[in-house]
Amino acid sequence: MNSSKTLLVVLIATLIPALSFAYDFKEGGLCYNINKDGKTVTMTYENLIMFAFDAPAPTEKGYKGNIIIPETIKHNGKTYKVTAVDRGTFSCNTDLISVVMPKSVKNIGKETFMYCPRLKEVILPPSITEISDYMFAESGLQNINIPENVKAIGNYAFASSSLKSITIPSSVKTIGRSAFSGCRWMNEATMSNNVESIGEAAFSICPSLKTIHLSSKLKEIGSKAFYECSGLEEITIPASVVSIGDGAFSNCHGLRSIKVQEGNSKYDSRDNCNAIIETATNTLIAGCDATVIPYSVTAIEDEAFVGCNGFKSIEIPTSVKTIGSQAFFYCKNIKELNIPNSVISIEERAFCGCDSLETVVIANSVKSIGYGVFLHDDHIKTVTIGSGVTSIGGWAFKGLDSVKSITSKIENPSSVKMGENVFDEIDKKACTLYVPRGTAASYKETPQWKDFKNIVEQ
Repeated sequence: MNSSKTLLVVLIATLIPALSFAYDFKEGGLCYNINKDGKTVTMTYENLIMFAFDAPAPTEKGYKGNIIIPETIKHNGKTYKVTAVDRGTFSCNTDLISVVMPKSVKNIGKETFMYCPRLKEVILPPSITEISDYMFAESGLQNINIPENVKAIGNYAFASSSLKSITIPSSVKTIGRSAFSGCRWMNEATMSNNVESIGEAAFSICPSLKTIHLSSKLKEIGSKAFYECSGLEEITIPASVVSIGDGAFSNCHGLRSIKVQEGNSKYDSRDNCNAIIETATNTLIAGCDATVIPYSVTAIEDEAFVGCNGFKSIEIPTSVKTIGSQAFFYCKNIKELNIPNSVISIEERAFCGCDSLETVVIANSVKSIGYGVFLHDDHIKTVTIGSGVTSIGGWAFKGLDSVKSITSKIENPSSVKMGENVFDEIDKKACTLYVPRGTAASYKETPQWKDFKNIVEQ
């Protein structure tokens, strides 16, 4: 399901139980509900318009053209102040061009402008304090001035919209989950020095984003916050940051420089390594094509190098003990891999999608090879498995179409805990399995190993 359909399904699921289809009166072509105080009104929709998944667009288009919401409205001889805009009021209005809101409006509901593809301009009132969830998701909006009183940008607020740039004012402290996710034309994002939290996937899949100015008070960067921002070339982590989620900068193909400002108590970029290292644990959590892993690093975190296509080889120092899940996922140009004699575990899919990889040597220190570690690395020709391996996850070597030989140094194959289909889709007739002297009989009796037709002692 693509992003637009996903957002629309979410819209339907969340709106149906919450909204009624009635309004109190209509004036000047706009619909209103009288609030409990009897003095103010909330602008609302005439008919709630929603797209069902894979259904054609409705014939009723809702509000059209250029809308100006008045500050006050007269009805039956009484004057009301317009103080709010209801949830979903303009959602799925395919002919809506612009909306101007009066200063009297203090609250704007969720999904208000969601899926308004022709929307070009919205003038927001200065009194609002939040850009609510899904407010402009999937809209045609290219530019927006966020009022200075806004303190938070909600989840999916601008997701998959047509924004070209965004300036986040000094009043904003939090940016919600996926707030700008999928804004493919956004090339610059500037935030004030008061933003403290960037949510999960907040700027993910923004391939045109070349410049991001992070707040000097930033504390938290959520997981996958900048996932697939392939246009980013450099990033500097402020000294204030104390939390960075998994894969925050994964699949950023264009990154050439990653630095942590001096004075950061949690992270560093020691030895000008072009990476982010968690200081206390010596764990490398994010790298790029220009990274040189320092010899003090003891662990490579999950998704640390996802999509780093500049590597043709990678030197993993002998200080490293663990290689995390998807650590080198889709590093497509690595040709040779030597796991040093310090690594104890290689987590699931750590090298999956390394399409150019030809030679793999796993040291004797390695005890655990996770699920799908080399899944479908179909250019691998030779594999050496160290003597210390005690468990191999399912599909670990599945789909190695080009492999000619596997050398196992394991003395007792029956003692190794094997996942399902470890060697699935390997040509067991063409691939030779080399084993330690005196162990061929054992290999020929052990499930999965015995499927190889040519087992040779050496």
